[in-house]
Amino acid sequence: MKILVIGKNGQCAQEINALRNDYDAELVFAGSDMCDVTRIESIEKIIENSHFSGIINCAAYTAVDDAEDNEELAFAVNRDGVANLDAVARKYGLRYIHVSTDYVFNGQKRSPYMETDETDPIGVYGRSKLAGEQVVVNSDADGIVIRTAWLYSSYGSNFMKTMLRLAESKNELNVVNDQIGTPTYARDLGRACLDIITQNNSLSSNGKVYHFANQGQASWYDFAKEIFRIAQIDCIVNPIAASEYPTKATRPKYSVLDCNKIKRDFNIASRDWKAALKECLSII
Repeated sequence: MKILVIGKNGQCAQEINALRNDYDAELVFAGSDMCDVTRIESIEKIIENSHFSGIINCAAYTAVDDAEDNEELAFAVNRDGVANLDAVARKYGLRYIHVSTDYVFNGQKRSPYMETDETDPIGVYGRSKLAGEQVVVNSDADGIVIRTAWLYSSYGSNFMKTMLRLAESKNELNVVNDQIGTPTYARDLGRACLDIITQNNSLSSNGKVYHFANQGQASWYDFAKEIFRIAQIDCIVNPIAASEYPTKATRPKYSVLDCNKIKRDFNIASRDWKAALKECLSII
């Protein structure tokens, strides 16, 4: 089995690469230099005559705040890129997984979001990702969407690494305490994607949209506190309201994801977010 992983420089793709020896599959990784999803001919060039059986699409425009001023680019990658990928997948009969986000929801709910809940993104990033999801949902290709949330990893830039970096020079930090979600280790997401794509049965026979995140919930303040507790870093963390830390793009107030469907259909279970964080920090 030969799998193409697009977006090789992102957290999820790099974690998939770290797992490559755990699977009986040939994994090929491509960045935008080799596979520019905004150009269908770029995708087709790497696919044709290469005998791939599946694709994991980790490519995305993820700069949430910058997207507010770069809507055209965000939609080019997050919507049109998915449309190009889907067209090539249909042409060559390939299965694929497309990674999406909790930002497709408005954050007004106070219980875990299910796949069937109404979407209502509140920013350009969320709208562009939802548009990409709709490509998959409306296609007859064997593709699925996996929404995730609050990703962190030992690779790339993320909240966990930012906290560790800031703690090197500061002994006190203010962190938002009124946005709730689930910190999710990108390696766990990568493993879920590989477990699913390497199965022989149809991906989309039971549905097109799935949720995967670690279990439990936390605020960014809770997340920071746990990072420092596990890492044994003496840094004071003060809880603040999101209104005290204004950003160009509005974030969902609540984005915990219900992951029962992916467990039922693919036997994919996720672990507690604190256990996953401990493993990631031990690697660092």
